Amino acid sequence: MRVFKDASSVPIEDLIARPALSENDISGDVRAILDMVRAGGDEALRRYTEQFDGVKLDDLAVPTAGATIPDDLQEAIVVASRNIRAFHAAQKEPVRVVETTPGVRCWRKSVPIERVGLYIPGGTAPLFSSVLMLALPALVAGCSEVVLCTPPGKDGAVDPAILAAAREAGIDTVFRVGGAQAIAAMAYGSESIPRVDKIFGPGNQWVDMAKRLVAADGVAIDLPAGPTEVGILIDGSAHPEFVAADILSQAEHGADSDVFVVATEDVDTDAILSSVDTRLGDMPRADIARKALAHSRLVICGDRQVAVELMDAYAPEHLIIQTHHAAALAEEVRQAGSVFIGPWTPESLGDYASGTNHTLPTNGAARAWSGVSLDSFVRKITFQEASEDGLERLGPHVEVMARAEQLEGHARAVSVRRVSRKGAERAEDAHGVSGVSRTGFVRRKTNETDIVVQVDLDGSGRADVRTGLSFFDHMLDQIARHARIDLTVRCDGDLEVDEHHTIEDTALALGSALDQALGERRGINRYGFTAPMDEALSQVAIDFSGRSWLVWNVAFTREYVGDMPTEMFAHFFKSLSDTARMNLNIQAGGDNEHHIIESVFKGFARALGMAIRPTGTDDLPSTKGSL
Repeated sequence: MRVFKDASSVPIEDLIARPALSENDISGDVRAILDMVRAGGDEALRRYTEQFDGVKLDDLAVPTAGATIPDDLQEAIVVASRNIRAFHAAQKEPVRVVETTPGVRCWRKSVPIERVGLYIPGGTAPLFSSVLMLALPALVAGCSEVVLCTPPGKDGAVDPAILAAAREAGIDTVFRVGGAQAIAAMAYGSESIPRVDKIFGPGNQWVDMAKRLVAADGVAIDLPAGPTEVGILIDGSAHPEFVAADILSQAEHGADSDVFVVATEDVDTDAILSSVDTRLGDMPRADIARKALAHSRLVICGDRQVAVELMDAYAPEHLIIQTHHAAALAEEVRQAGSVFIGPWTPESLGDYASGTNHTLPTNGAARAWSGVSLDSFVRKITFQEASEDGLERLGPHVEVMARAEQLEGHARAVSVRRVSRKGAERAEDAHGVSGVSRTGFVRRKTNETDIVVQVDLDGSGRADVRTGLSFFDHMLDQIARHARIDLTVRCDGDLEVDEHHTIEDTALALGSALDQALGERRGINRYGFTAPMDEALSQVAIDFSGRSWLVWNVAFTREYVGDMPTEMFAHFFKSLSDTARMNLNIQAGGDNEHHIIESVFKGFARALGMAIRPTGTDDLPSTKGSL
């Protein structure tokens, strides 16, 4: 195992490089196998089985019933099955309906993939654990058909452990077909083997190439496959024998397996390497492990953050953490397939029985891919349903967007429905904005700010606010949530000069949007009154009278709350009242000035919500007859 005492002395690309794989171009040979199976079906499968596995078969199917394995292995399979089922069953997602606009409901539902195919390597090392890892999530997801292929042994039989695991997972029959020909059978179907929609499972380079080629034909596959690997993060607290055991547990997989150990500080490398040598002595696959160790690395960083960043760059399939406060360090990990935390969590637990799935992305694919999970066996279908009012609210925006993309047919699919709803007498105004929708949109651009504000008075309290001032964003968010309006604010202001322009101009734009959304102000309560917050109390009264006025009786001793100057709070509400054409009377006091101003914004929001609430009539709320 190569040891690097100083990580900074070697380019990071060299440290994280996996062993180079032999890139023999077998795609032509694999494509020929795929084409032969596609055309010849079972007969081609029998010929390839005789050619590659040395076995002449009549019947490709084997029942799983009757397989006999030792009692301790049977018990282990039952325990692992229970854990894997429980972990994957917990991943089921309830259907959540979101009303994105009043009258427009959207939701997403998980629907199982109908037919899935599982490939399980056999031969000298039958991976029966992969049967559990793939078949059980398929069962939990509700896949209606699960096809399992595995190569036969020299005697033509399927390993009893594979049959027992398949039976435990609810599979009645397996097919004794291996290699690229098995992938072809599942992708295209044969007389015996049904065609599937998605193929899962590890295999050699022929199997991997076959999966990639059938994926180009429209059959989905699980994830990119490659030699297995482990990353191990350690510090001085790591037990050398534990580290050595973890190194060897991965190195024994194959000569092309990769082990990458990164230390956050100086560690006893001699003790680790000595333990590796000692343990190699009686391992059945010692020769294979030695070949893997020849290109594996142990790197000392001398800095915790550098070590974490180096491991993230490696993006391991498996990541073992043996450090002080391992759980806290695990929270910093951003790129890994599966993480094993602390000295008592060897990677072997996840390989077999902890419940997590051991089918994981390799060769750095963890930067973008997740391991197999329940989601791998379902499709996410989205649904939407609009009422007449929902279409009237959202439709005009869709028409504008469609025409901007020069897709008139899309726009007319909306407008024809709006015309029908409005009636013939309003047909000529089919592209107008409905009076039902109480929304406002303002774009305000000056030399100092560029602002977009959109409000929906009949929203649900959603906010998406970005002004560049975190505390200001928080306060505007309070307005949306407590007034139960939807609010979007985008402000690109000259904060490098001062906060003043951003706050003032946002208030002016927000007030204008409120004024626009209220329209003639018919059928609203008009008035809104108060909010306590811990020791603070605010009293806020609103009158959408059509005239602007602000009474402000709130005192501050601090210059800032968060990143917002306290002198700007009064200015914000004054600017808001001016363009919203409303009277505002705000009084507040307390001991904590954060609480004081937050209670003011919440009180304003509650008063706003009361004032804009529809009364159910079309009356103008004024004895004067006008506002």
